[in-house]
Amino acid sequence: MTSTRTAAECALLRGAPECECTRDSAGLTEEQIVTRALTKMRFEQRADRAGKAAARRGLDAMLDQARAAGPSTLVSELLRMSIMIRLLGEDETDADEVEALLQEFIELAELDADLRRLGEAATLRAHRTTVFGHGENALADAASAFAILTEIGGPAPDEDPARWSRYLSRSLNGLVIVLLKLGSHELADEVSQRAVAVAEGTGSLMDRLVHQLNRVRLQLSWALRLERGGRDAAATTRFAAAAHTAQSAAALWTTAMRTGRPATEECSVIGAAYALAQPGPHHLDMLVALHPMAHFAEDRVVLAIATARCLLTAGHPDDAIAALVPLQAELRDGSPAGTVLALALHREVARVDHIARGGTPSETLQLYAAALESELWALHEARHTALRSHAEHHRLAREHDSVAAQALQDPLTGLPNRRALDMWLAEVVADPAGQPCAVALIDLDGFKDVNDERSHAAGDEVLRVIAESLRSTLRARDLVARYGGDEFVVVMPATPLPIACAALGRAAAAVAALPFEVAAGVTTSIGVVRAPLDGEPAAALAAADAAMYRAKHAGGNRVVSGAAVPVAGC
Repeated sequence: MTSTRTAAECALLRGAPECECTRDSAGLTEEQIVTRALTKMRFEQRADRAGKAAARRGLDAMLDQARAAGPSTLVSELLRMSIMIRLLGEDETDADEVEALLQEFIELAELDADLRRLGEAATLRAHRTTVFGHGENALADAASAFAILTEIGGPAPDEDPARWSRYLSRSLNGLVIVLLKLGSHELADEVSQRAVAVAEGTGSLMDRLVHQLNRVRLQLSWALRLERGGRDAAATTRFAAAAHTAQSAAALWTTAMRTGRPATEECSVIGAAYALAQPGPHHLDMLVALHPMAHFAEDRVVLAIATARCLLTAGHPDDAIAALVPLQAELRDGSPAGTVLALALHREVARVDHIARGGTPSETLQLYAAALESELWALHEARHTALRSHAEHHRLAREHDSVAAQALQDPLTGLPNRRALDMWLAEVVADPAGQPCAVALIDLDGFKDVNDERSHAAGDEVLRVIAESLRSTLRARDLVARYGGDEFVVVMPATPLPIACAALGRAAAAVAALPFEVAAGVTTSIGVVRAPLDGEPAAALAAADAAMYRAKHAGGNRVVSGAAVPVAGC
């Protein structure tokens, strides 16, 4: 009989040849669907070729199914995972597919103006560039992601804190991966610590494990870079920190992975961290057994270096060379690995080779190597400075945009204010592409009674409700602005007057249909005119105002055209 636990899993995890999640989705919540997709993605990283293909097909099918219901947070999450599963594979044949998926993700993020997803979009752009382009070009996007994601303070009042922390910690984790690829260990450390802190309270056990493992990878990569720069004491400290973090990860491993086996038998990163902190022959059996478990090129490099160092302490330099050379050949054949770790591997091969030969490199070669490492260190520092500078520039630009937006926004309704209206109207009436352009002025019927009989606070709430009704009823391209008091203006570019009258009539009907307890029975009197090309915007507003008064004197709750001749539909 199938247990409740396994029934809640993707069929691939139960040994089936194909994913069946789309068949199960009707009985799953959105969060359960996201969890299924995450487990499928993690399964893919450890699966054979057939399993990887099945996982990708299953994830793509889940995405197609979610798309059918329209844009949503679920679509964005599945898009992110579909992109990541391809980026982690680092296969050039996926480049075009990644580009299309990424563009869709960015459009959804911009549509919702969700800060976390905007930061994640920048992360994915940077990751795409590091895999399929030139790493230097990823700096600006990585810096933008850093500026956005590290400034997100907390969940909104109506947001589930547990869901917020899970999603934000995953977004931060994606940025850690990119920063490691760029060799920016200092920034990656900041982001990683933030991810761990966010996930600690409400993150799942698996999320916490993933963050701890990435902190181990970060510390090991950092230590190897410090060694190359001749900073041996600092490197020793980082190796010790990696081993300490590996202990925390190992404590989570058995429960999170549910295999019943210790982490040192299944996780190459944890085993390598222990060995690199204190290399010795007692680690060799563990390290050899872990080689089939290293699923990423970066992990294989670290494991090979750890194995070689333990073999050296056992007095087997030739075996140490043999442990490293296959990885060196793999990198030459195009296997992906970060520049920092690739250089660490090449350095290790040279170092062990000299030990095996019983000699030391020539003084000239040592001077060349020292000069080269010094230059690389300077390049790293320049890249780190550039990332910091880009991040600060992005933060200041966001602050400027926010201040500018506030200056053009009515604080009560969130609509554009009189200043924004004047700017927009001047542009539209001067643009032939915007003709014919309709301009409407809306005044609220009975609004004064709300303020007098209830309160100004109640009146403010009615203004907010009606503003939202107008904005949602009219077209996205129409500008709805608060003109002042209880008056609104609508600018409708490329709209003949009869069509404008019909649309405004629907908006008036929508306001009139609002429940009495929400809008207090307030209705609208609307005057609409056609703004002539290159005419004075003030004249168009004055004509619309005159038409609005005719609507009000006729009893209100209606649309009146300001044209000299009656217009059909008004």
